[in-house]
Amino acid sequence: MSIDKNILIVFLKSISSASHQIVKLKPDSYMIGRDPDCDIVVADPFVSRKHAKIFYRDGKWFIEDVGSKNGTYVDGEDIRGRGAIELKEDMEIIMGFSVLIIKGFEES
Repeated sequence: MSIDKNILIVFLKSISSASHQIVKLKPDSYMIGRDPDCDIVVADPFVSRKHAKIFYRDGKWFIEDVGSKNGTYVDGEDIRGRGAIELKEDMEIIMGFSVLIIKGFEES
């Protein structure tokens, strides 16, 4: 029996706050953006209201830019218009002046 490491652990640091947060995501789809209705709210004026989504599919986690104005950068590459990008440990995702770092995966 294989153990699925399907919980995604994300470190989020926003320019608007001296603090940071660690978010643990269960398999699902999560909208990231400035809008208070987003699943992960990033208080950064350079992040679009609906900026990107992180989602779980076929046993893997992905991120996709959803038409943001300033782009979503994964390890320095703008992923606008590139579709879903698989997430790996230690990837750095930049949106505006905010950073998400993929800290790892754990069993549910």
